[in-house]
Amino acid sequence: MASFEQGASGLEQAVGATRGHFRYESGHHGDLWLDLEMLFIDTQRMWGWAKALARRAAVCRPDVICGPLTGGAFVAQLLAAETGAAFVFAERLAGAAGPVRYHIPEPLRPILPGKRLLLVDDAVNAGSALLSTLADLRECEIELAGFASLLTLGEAAAQISERHGVPFFTLASLERRMWTPAACPLCASGAPLVDPIAQ
Repeated sequence: MASFEQGASGLEQAVGATRGHFRYESGHHGDLWLDLEMLFIDTQRMWGWAKALARRAAVCRPDVICGPLTGGAFVAQLLAAETGAAFVFAERLAGAAGPVRYHIPEPLRPILPGKRLLLVDDAVNAGSALLSTLADLRECEIELAGFASLLTLGEAAAQISERHGVPFFTLASLERRMWTPAACPLCASGAPLVDPIAQ
């Protein structure tokens, strides 16, 4: 356990954290960007983090663990393997107009009604991927058991947990500032806006 706790603190070092002026998938602007792909390079280290997160989330007694593609699904699959729960994922649907949506593939939907489900992501910032996935899961008549992520940024995870009345499990939290575009002080100051998702 002690060796893992060192690894948990290493989550912050594992992601390439960059300060600046960024547009997030939710449409919000913020001052922190994480290169989450870096989390998955060292598979043994990732497995250790997944085991620790699975231990924390086991109290939810999930039948199914779901994550949005890509990073959330990778973490969810590891948690499912660790707990013995079933695994499903949500596909990312990005159209020319409108926000990004997440959708459970049709062949997976029949197994979900009535199941206790843990919804997982690699990191939660504004929570848009989790909330879009949850909206689609509600149509599958799941029972939401909780949320989990390796990392949380800011206050969104706590707000999501409170709004839905279920626990949110995480290993590490980072501070960041986030605004709607109209209220963004970085825009007002003329700081160049970077959109890493569009690159």
